[in-house]
Amino acid sequence: NIAVVYHVGLKDYRKAEQRYQRALEGYEEQLGKDHTVTKMCAINLSSCFHRAAKKKELENLKSEYPTIRYNWNA
Repeated sequence: NIAVVYHVGLKDYRKAEQRYQRALEGYEEQLGKDHTVTKMCAINLSSCFHRAAKKKELENLKSEYPTIRYNWNA
């Protein structure tokens, strides 16, 4: 997935965020918020927000997905 390349490999969080957002919207629409794939995309997006120090965006995403456990130290 190209978002992972931008996020982890190139550390281009702006481009990664755009791609994660687009993917998340599609997964939510097609699979629903409770699907595992959708939740994994939300976790990846949250990690991107965390690394880019986007606290407001991170808190908003966490409020949309309160049951997901976030652990960026692992």
